[in-house]
Amino acid sequence: MEGWRKFFNMTTELDKIVHQPISDSNRADLLDRVDVLLDKRQSLMGELTQPSTDEEREMIEKVKRLDVKVNQKLEFLLTDLKRDMRNNKKQKSSNQRYTNPYQNVSSYDGMFFDHKK
Repeated sequence: MEGWRKFFNMTTELDKIVHQPISDSNRADLLDRVDVLLDKRQSLMGELTQPSTDEEREMIEKVKRLDVKVNQKLEFLLTDLKRDMRNNKKQKSSNQRYTNPYQNVSSYDGMFFDHKK
């Protein structure tokens, strides 16, 4: 019983953390907290026993519903993070092109190589 209650509490805490407003400044901290909680939940899963009471079964149903919401929000966060990473990469490459526009130009233009020995 105590294991399921701990698991339920971790899931509700994870739900609260994931549904907090996210900005660029707190994103890394939030993702670290989510990662720690997911690791704790994973380790606790191995210790859980089969539900024996109706209260445990009810908790499992609540956990299932919360888990769906958390997974949807995590997928949204992942796509948002991927988009930001792509934008940063594009911005970096465009900044490099602006600062050094002749970087990729071949240096052999207008030159003649004499192959005779």
